[in-house]
Amino acid sequence: MFKDRTIGVTGGLGLIGSFLCGELIRVGARVVLVDDESKGSWKYIPHLRDKVEFRKGSLENPHFAKEALEGCTSVFHLASRAYGVGFSQKNNFEMFRFNDLINTNVLDAIALHKAEQALVVSSSCVYPDDGPTPMPDSIPFGGEPERVNWGYGWAKRILEQKAVIYQKETGIPITVVRPFNIYGEHYNWVGDSSQAIPMLVKRILDGENPVLIWGTGNQRRNYIHALDCSRVMMRLLENGYFERPVNIGREETVSVRDLVSRIVASAGLDVTIVTDRTKPEGRFIKSADSKLLTAALGDDFEWKVSLREGLERMIAWYHATFPKNEAVTAG
Repeated sequence: MFKDRTIGVTGGLGLIGSFLCGELIRVGARVVLVDDESKGSWKYIPHLRDKVEFRKGSLENPHFAKEALEGCTSVFHLASRAYGVGFSQKNNFEMFRFNDLINTNVLDAIALHKAEQALVVSSSCVYPDDGPTPMPDSIPFGGEPERVNWGYGWAKRILEQKAVIYQKETGIPITVVRPFNIYGEHYNWVGDSSQAIPMLVKRILDGENPVLIWGTGNQRRNYIHALDCSRVMMRLLENGYFERPVNIGREETVSVRDLVSRIVASAGLDVTIVTDRTKPEGRFIKSADSKLLTAALGDDFEWKVSLREGLERMIAWYHATFPKNEAVTAG
């Protein structure tokens, strides 16, 4: 359905967006990549620069948002401001203000140009800390979003409600997805505000020993590679799914302590692990009930990137991103 169609991707230089643009080009779409280059980078997709139409600007500006999506028959709205929990828990208003503003501007642009369909990216952060495990996407919201991502979670909750209202008033089908812990080698390093897997990979390969883990180390997460996340998003639109928000995640989890051990093993290192229980660890278990997702994707959908392969890709990401650093050798 994407072949020879003009598809807008906001945040197209970001982690998921860069993989999504590549997949859309692969199936023959004309891609309009919208980004302000504040966080994403062309270095991961230089081969696509001449194959997409790049519209640079800030979606905080409503006029730019409307210009950026002109002519797009379908829109994937991925643009957001998201960092690791260390940054998010100290900057809740900034996270809320920025994300809520660009979400409104993008939805306005989608409605103005009468796109045939759209997909907007929410987050697993919308769920409360005391929700069930694995987290069903049918759970009604109660209480507050995830504590360590409070401002971001509220912006995403409001995005979901706005999508419902826009869909009812415009008739444009809008798919809402809630990704769980997405990672991948197109990650643009943002220092101490970086997300968990790139942060751990860098610290380990930089030679940190012992390796310090925030919290108990027993907190568990389900991780999905960004390539698979982008493929899921495309399949949902191909299958015409837009009934209600759907998790992009699965039930299987790995503890942060085990995740560190796997990174260490993949890198061929020998390190000691210590924990700091005074540091935030977020929700203790983040896993997704995937029944709705499985039904929406269809029986023939296959996940491509295992956690083992994904971590190997992240080690390669480290060496490409920090070429002057020398990883510690085994022993």
